[in-house]
Amino acid sequence: MGGTIIIGQNRLEDFIKTLLSKLKVPENHGEDTAARLVKAHLRGFDTHGLPCLAGYVECLEQGRINPKPALNTKSTGIWASQVDGDNGLGQVAATKAMKLCLKSADDFGIGCAVVKRSNHFGAASAYSLMALEHDCIGIVTSNASAVTAPFGAAEPLMGTNPLSVAIPAGRQAPFVIDMATSEGARKKIRKALDEGKTIPQGWALDPSGEPTTDPGEALKGVMLPFGGMKGSAITILTDILSGVFSGANFGGRVLSVFANQEQESGNGNFMLAIKIDSFMPAQEFKLRMDEELTRIMALQPAKGFEKVIYPGFLEHATEIHRLAHGIPLDTALVEKISHLGNRWQVKFPGDPC
Repeated sequence: MGGTIIIGQNRLEDFIKTLLSKLKVPENHGEDTAARLVKAHLRGFDTHGLPCLAGYVECLEQGRINPKPALNTKSTGIWASQVDGDNGLGQVAATKAMKLCLKSADDFGIGCAVVKRSNHFGAASAYSLMALEHDCIGIVTSNASAVTAPFGAAEPLMGTNPLSVAIPAGRQAPFVIDMATSEGARKKIRKALDEGKTIPQGWALDPSGEPTTDPGEALKGVMLPFGGMKGSAITILTDILSGVFSGANFGGRVLSVFANQEQESGNGNFMLAIKIDSFMPAQEFKLRMDEELTRIMALQPAKGFEKVIYPGFLEHATEIHRLAHGIPLDTALVEKISHLGNRWQVKFPGDPC
């Protein structure tokens, strides 16, 4: 059965929070997780919202994710913090880390935090965007299980390692990067497999090291970094900041929380918040950003393009629309999540139609 149903932000967050509470996740931790998952849907990153929830629930049921992490925090300076995720939900540790960054940035002009012993945390921009409410620039990286081959290699060592940067503007939509540092996101490959579609050339190698557009072969083989040698360098950088620097696992040692049965995943995060007022009044900066972004969009489009845009422009428009009109969800996903909720006596706020 095809089609979509429309669910409002608050109803979707309430469902996620209620379901997680059935699995002994504290209320405030459930709120953080729900907010970050729904933020992904609001921005149009639909693979990083509810599709992640079933995996989290399974891991909580089987004891692979700690529902009540201690989240021990160590301050290493007036602007620097370390968060031990205690093998809890990745959204919980990452949200705490960004809040610590922003508190330091408000007080001292800059804040930095690292996270170790964490798990999959969803869409990276769900954390970098938190900086905008504080008139800060937010920078977030994470590492992940080894599925990506560094440039020139035929075996994996890095994850799809996301990078996100959020920079406020005035009248214009914020400038927001949110990208996997692999050529494509692994969740998009799984989606292509489910839908019987091929993936673009250059995304992956099959198990024999040959380029492939078959999503099944890609999942058995390795992902490729974006942009060749330069993209590979950024992939490695995210692993250094998120893993080596944070005290988390790194260099191929991060495990998938969805597949690993024996050990903690060991994901790490790096977060930085810079207070704009440390360099110039925020209002002046936003006017300058508006000029920058307006100049970009005023450029003549290249052949095949209707309009020149910048990172974050479409996602901002999507968020405004979905906040006003609701989040469209595929009926197959709704059916799956409805069954999941029914197992825990939590009704999903809508029925497939």
